[in-house]
This record gives sequence, C-alpha cells and structure tokens, in this order.
Amino acid sequence: MQAQYAIRSQKATSLVNGPSWEIGSSIATTNNASRAVVYSPNGEYVAYAQPELVSLCRAADGLEGQATTIAQVGVIALAFSPASSTLFTFERPVKSETEVYKNVKAWSVETGEQVGGWYHKTGDDWEPIVTPDEASLFRPAGNDILVFTPMLAERPATRLKFDGLVRGVFISRPSQLSAPHGKPLRQYPEPAVAIWIGERKGAPAYVSLYPCSSLVGKGTANGATDKTENRELPPTVARKAFYKADNVTVKWNNAGTMCLFLTHTDVDNTGKSYYGETNLYLVALDGSFDGMIDLDKEGPVYDFAWNPTSRDFAVCYGYMPARTQTYDHKAKPIFNFGNNHRNFVSYQPQGRLLLSAGFGNLAGGVDVWEISTRKKIAEFKASNSSHCEWSACGHYILTATLSPRLRVDNGVKIWWAGGQLLHIHPQDDLYGATFRPALVETLPAFPSVVPKAPEANASVAQFRPKGEADSGSGPSKPVGAYRPPGARGSAASSAYVRDDDSAPSSGASTPMFRGGKPAGRYIPGTPIPGAPSSGASGADKKKKPRNKKKAAPEPEELAADLAKVDLKNDEDAAQKKIRNLTKKLKAIDDLKARVTKGEQLEKTQMQKVETEASVRDEIRALGGDA
Repeated sequence: MQAQYAIRSQKATSLVNGPSWEIGSSIATTNNASRAVVYSPNGEYVAYAQPELVSLCRAADGLEGQATTIAQVGVIALAFSPASSTLFTFERPVKSETEVYKNVKAWSVETGEQVGGWYHKTGDDWEPIVTPDEASLFRPAGNDILVFTPMLAERPATRLKFDGLVRGVFISRPSQLSAPHGKPLRQYPEPAVAIWIGERKGAPAYVSLYPCSSLVGKGTANGATDKTENRELPPTVARKAFYKADNVTVKWNNAGTMCLFLTHTDVDNTGKSYYGETNLYLVALDGSFDGMIDLDKEGPVYDFAWNPTSRDFAVCYGYMPARTQTYDHKAKPIFNFGNNHRNFVSYQPQGRLLLSAGFGNLAGGVDVWEISTRKKIAEFKASNSSHCEWSACGHYILTATLSPRLRVDNGVKIWWAGGQLLHIHPQDDLYGATFRPALVETLPAFPSVVPKAPEANASVAQFRPKGEADSGSGPSKPVGAYRPPGARGSAASSAYVRDDDSAPSSGASTPMFRGGKPAGRYIPGTPIPGAPSSGASGADKKKKPRNKKKAAPEPEELAADLAKVDLKNDEDAAQKKIRNLTKKLKAIDDLKARVTKGEQLEKTQMQKVETEASVRDEIRALGGDA
C-alpha cells in the first residue's frame, strides 16, 4: 500500500499520494470548510463531512471516485468503528419538545443506511466506546455504565453501578508485534477496560482495570421488551487510587496487559507551575504492578508513549530543557536520551525508531533515535509545527502547521525517517492533516538499517526558506550561552552554568569568582593565570593581523599592573572607611552636645559615646585626621 495523507482546509479537502506526493484528488468547498475528515482504522475508507452531506469513499480510488453519500445536515465530527463496518456522525445537540433528538447516528459503511443512534450532550467525549470485535458498546451515564450487546441494540443489556461519577472508559485493543531483539510479549486473550471514577465525599479517585468478559452480561437486548440486567461492580486486583485529577489520559500497551495513565490538575496548589500538576502511573491488568513512575527531574510530564512491542515506554518530563527517558514494564529506567527542548514523543509503528520533538511554543527541533543501538540517526528542524505523526509503513514522518494555532505558513512537510526533507505542501487555513492508516501486520517488516532516502521532489527547492540548511546532515552547531560583558574574553565561570544534570562541570578556574565571591578586580583583555591559551586559532582571519601587531604582555609587566591595581584598591577602601568613621564621630559629638544641654540619653546612646576614643584611634591608624 502506497503512502497517502489527507488534508482539510478552508478551501478544499484533498488526498495526496506518495512517493511522488502529488495531489491525487481534491474536493473544493465552495460554501464552507469541510467539517471533518477521517480514515477507517484499516485504511480502506475515507469519509469527509460538509455542511449539507457526508461522503464515504474508498481511499485507493480517491475523493473523486465512486462515493456513498449520506444526506445528513450539520455533521461536525466523524468516527469509524474498530472493524471499519460502521461510520458514526455527531451533530450539535438540538432541543425537541416532542422526542429526544438523536444527534449521534450510526451508518452502515456498505449500504450508507442509518442503523442506529442516540443522544449525547457534549462533543468532547462523544466518540462511541466499542470493543475491538464490535460485539459491545459502553456508554457512561452518571454513576452507571450502560453496556449494549450487540453494539447497536436499542436497550442496554447490562447496567453497571459504581460508587462515584464515571469520568472515563478506555478499552484496550490487544495485538501482537514481535520485538526486534527478544521474544514478543504475549497478548491478553481478550480486550480489557480501564474505568476512571472521580473523587466522592473525600474519597480518592481511582482507575480500575477489568477484562471485558467480567463486565459484559451473558444475555443480549435485541428487542424492546428485553429487560436490562443491573449488576454491581465486579472485584478487581488492578486498581490505583489518587487525588488531584481534573483530567486523565489513559494509554494501553498493544498486548493489552498494562496501561499508563497521566493525571493532570488545572491548577497547581503548590505554586510551582502555572500549568497544573501532573503524575504518571503504571498499572498491570493481573495486579502484578501498580504505582507512580519515579521521575528523577522536577517538572511536568509533557508526553508519554508505549513502544509497539509493549515491553517499554518513553516519557518526556521535567522543566525545560526536558528529559526523555525510556522505562521497562516494571517502571525501571532503561536509557536517558539527555536533556533538550522537547515536549513530544512518538514510536515508529514497527517499534524500531523513537521520535522526540519540541513543538508548540518550542523551536521545532526533532530527533530520531534507533532503539536497539540507542543512537541518534537523524536531527532536523520543523519550525512552527503543531502536528506530527508516522506513516503506517514507518518510512515517512509528517509535520504540519495548522490553523488556528498559527494562521501563517500553514502547510505539510514530509520527511524521510533518516531526517531528509522530501516534500513541502503549503496550504492556507489548514485545519487538519493525517496519514492513511494500515494494519501493521499487513505491511512488510521495517529493515534493520534505515534505507537511503529517495530524491526530494521539486516542492522542496521551490518552497524551502532561503538560507535553511539541508536536513538530516547531523546536529546543528550549538549556540554559545550569554555571558556578561565583564566576563567576555575570559574562561567560563561555573556561576553562569545552568545546573540541569546534563553534563559534568568543567572545573576550569576563572578570576571572576572564587568560592562564590569576587576574587579581586579583573582587567579585561589581560591573560588569565591558569586559563588555557587560545592563541590565534580561535580568532577569525580578520583578527590575525591585529594579533601579530599586539604581542601579549610579559609576566613581569602583568605582575606590576596587578600590583598597581591592588594598591589603588587598598587606598580606595581606606578612604571609604575613614569617611564612615568620621560620620560616626560626628554622631558622638551630637550626643555629647545633648548631654551638655541636660538631656537624658538612653543606655545604647551612652555606650556609643564611650567608644569615642577607639574611633579616633582607628581614624589615626588609617592616616586620617581625628
């Protein structure tokens, strides 16, 4: 299957086919922008919603091929079922006095006919929660979960009762991907469900894991006369309680045996962060492990991802520059990729490469690491990007600048896995871009060495910004840290080094600071004792003639200059001290005048008068007039 990506903009919806990366088909939107574009999980179909209708096409035939038209007005979101047999559409809720309006509708992919529907209040969590085999559908309802078996039954087969508000339901999709080095992790025999229950009357919130078979009843509810079975929550050994969670993000591994979940609060009560507090937890379905991930750098968790092999996961965390590190399935650290300005991690679908990047308000730096050798194989810069993903084949990387995050320079860039830029697709008012998915087991294995990059198409030469270096050529030249004017031309001081545990300090001495305090006056331009000599090698060609004319001062001259500076410093210090003592002596004279007038002085004032003799002696010792 050839690589393909879809874009959705204000003016058009298009499919672009690789490796030529030419627009294969495009549908202009005359009245308004396309509301949504989505591929089916197996990559066979693509659906897009316009204000008046929804179109369903085969991705291989393009948008201009034979399409199934669904005459549904006002659809703003789309989703496919896991087996790609049903298309779900979502409309904004509509109030009706006669009956409940079903704003979530289910359509048969084969016929285009409506096969089900129900009402859902909000658009944030509208997507149906369906088991991978499409046998059951879960719908949270307050403190209950309604289980529909079969998926589109009119009445729920089971009602599960909980002791708190059901905040989220997350289903695993077990699959097996062999590790490049080692035995594959055995997948769980059936899907599992992670359920997030919110805090209630001082009791903590918790996430609990259940096999689907323990929640789904044995009976079905096909007819309107069937009764719903009310069931209490079954016991589980996989449960993790926690406080302080306004949002929870849950990610299952491919094997369906463990899940990671990130808790996030909107406000950090400790005052350490403007963006709330985050904690990352790992829970095993069989109860063999549950706990919080011990992160060795203070700061928020930006992103985390499971390796498709299900044996390890990567986390990007800590105050900038953030740290990217991998952990095994027992939450033990494996490898630290160092500190950098990164906030995004993503594994290649085949599990051989790891991408870490800094998007959003960061500069857009991207690193590609080979997991087996733990070596960086590519580094490039995708400036202003707000979206990034791998192609299903694992050879291409898509980065996109989307609106309204950024309303200028919108477009798509396609990169080779080795970091080479292959294609640039500018597109005004770009709202979305995504690769065509595919089932990984249907694709050939990714080679052990990244293949040579194909030739870039003409768009790279046409649209690449002037002065931008070729990508994939290795790490960029590091920019030197800012140094105050008084410290320039001297060895770096540890006082200006940021302590981020990324590298050991050099230990080179400097005359600017010694033990955290100034070590005496420093004359800019004079050599530093103990500092390495830079010579003419560190200067550019224009400065070499000047270096030849002006020779370095002799050690005797340098010692004499430093002695003069020290003497002048001593004289200045003595004069300053004499002035301070003279002020103190004047204050004593004022107190004596008050005694002469008959005033009563306090005890501390009398003690100050008694120090008159010692103050005068100190002034005389410094050479002043007492």
